[in-house]
Amino acid sequence: MTCPGTVVRCEALDCRPAMLVLVCEGDQLRAVLVADLASETIQRLRYGHTDTVVQAVDEADGIDSHRVPSDDVAPAPAFGGER
Repeated sequence: MTCPGTVVRCEALDCRPAMLVLVCEGDQLRAVLVADLASETIQRLRYGHTDTVVQAVDEADGIDSHRVPSDDVAPAPAFGGER
């Protein structure tokens, strides 16, 4: 199961963008593109500060979130997922 704070790749799209999961809602995820995050935020993710990052991003203005079916995602290798 994918939980908030997990970085995934959207396999349904050809470019397979990395996305940070903010909320799991049944078979849907609400996530933001990692590319939209500041480099400091990405570093915090890599160091395991997922709870504070998810809260900050979820409350931030100007970062669009996207709904993605949970079946369309896979773990992102750069963030500890399988290659």
